[in-house]
Amino acid sequence: MKERLYKSVVLISFLILLFVELRLTYNTYVLRDRDYRIKDKTLINDEYGRSIPDDKLYKGGGKIIDSILSRNMPGLNIAYERNDKDFKALAARVNDTLFLHLKAQSSMDSIFKSIVKRNGLDPKLQYLLTFESIEIVFNKNKENVFLFNRKSNNETLLPSANPFGVIIDGTLTFPDLQNRVTHLSVSGTLMYDYRITFNLFVDSPGRPLKVAKEMLPTFLLVALCIAIIVAINYYTYINWMRQKKEAEVKSDFLNSIKHEFNTPVTTILVASKSLHEDAVLNDRNRVKELVNIVERQALRLHSHINQMLEISEINNEINLEKTDLNYSVLAIVNDFKIKVPEPHSLAFDPHHNEILLMIDPFMFTTMLQNMLDNSLIHNLSTIKKTAVFISEESDDFVLHIKDNGKGIEAASISKVFDKFFREERDKNVPGLGLGLYYVKQSVDLHRWRIDIKSEISTGTEFLVYIPKKSVYC
Repeated sequence: MKERLYKSVVLISFLILLFVELRLTYNTYVLRDRDYRIKDKTLINDEYGRSIPDDKLYKGGGKIIDSILSRNMPGLNIAYERNDKDFKALAARVNDTLFLHLKAQSSMDSIFKSIVKRNGLDPKLQYLLTFESIEIVFNKNKENVFLFNRKSNNETLLPSANPFGVIIDGTLTFPDLQNRVTHLSVSGTLMYDYRITFNLFVDSPGRPLKVAKEMLPTFLLVALCIAIIVAINYYTYINWMRQKKEAEVKSDFLNSIKHEFNTPVTTILVASKSLHEDAVLNDRNRVKELVNIVERQALRLHSHINQMLEISEINNEINLEKTDLNYSVLAIVNDFKIKVPEPHSLAFDPHHNEILLMIDPFMFTTMLQNMLDNSLIHNLSTIKKTAVFISEESDDFVLHIKDNGKGIEAASISKVFDKFFREERDKNVPGLGLGLYYVKQSVDLHRWRIDIKSEISTGTEFLVYIPKKSVYC
């Protein structure tokens, strides 16, 4: 439960921090995008205003607007007073006529090129001129009447650049508030007062990409911060899991120590107490039986202590001696056979050639004895069989220790060499979980390698690979 809670807290904290980082980065991008070439925008706005001091849209644009509106205003007024449907139909025809004439006679292209050239601006700059609305005041005591409004009148013969109106001139593809340099409302007086609103947009191709390139250091810094945060969270989590595992291992080890040491000590104390009884002292068979119990339990306690001492003595310095592998294994197996009562068996098949190696005798003996111990202790077969033999491969000699025991579960094979590790089904088998840890340390110090083949209910085989390059010819 605590682990799940910890993961949830870490994940939520990381997502919040990631959201804040990305939000701040996005806001920075928006500000940079809005201010991109702000000086150029101001300059173009001023130059454009000077180019049409008393005109609309472009030079001659006001004349076009006045001529079309002046001859249609009486009819528009009558239609507006009479019938809304008639007014809308007439307004649509007037709008189409007005926009077509404005577009056909536009001089905006030459005006814009002149501004760019005169001020040494980027020749790749593009513009877009849009017509947003026309308002007419038929009666000063009433509200203005929209002849055209880009919010409600979209059905025109010219393309719309919504939400900014009908396109009059220009090639800019994506107009927006960031690249709008002019937004003007200009009034005029004919038979009735009117007001038109138009926009000028100017931008260079690929502006978002250019802004992003300018912000590349910021993006890299944000990415680095996120990577560091991920690394810190990952390291913290791994460290926490390692500490948790170590705490669990320590707890299991202490429980195991308590059990493995208390059992023989308690048995010895009970047997010793019995030896003080007169009835027992007068029974030689009973005394002999109790002495044997004390001896067995003392040997068991001695074995546990030695196993722990062996682990504590492991270091990176080993005392190597030139030894024949066949002879060393044979001597260890023959000594170990004393522990293997019939009908159980332990057999060794030596290699047909002498194999001279540099071996630490103490480490090698303890290593092999631990594997042989395991082949008996964890074997529930009626007749326990352990086979030791040496095979030869292209690059290695391989020492095999094979039994017909219960096998090791696949999920546990990668953990059997961990200090204090014991399978759940082995909890009732005496031991501290140190034997195979010692085996792995000994193999590594000799610069060999070890592998395991195991099948449940069939048996386990340990394979120690000894490189041929370390063998004396």
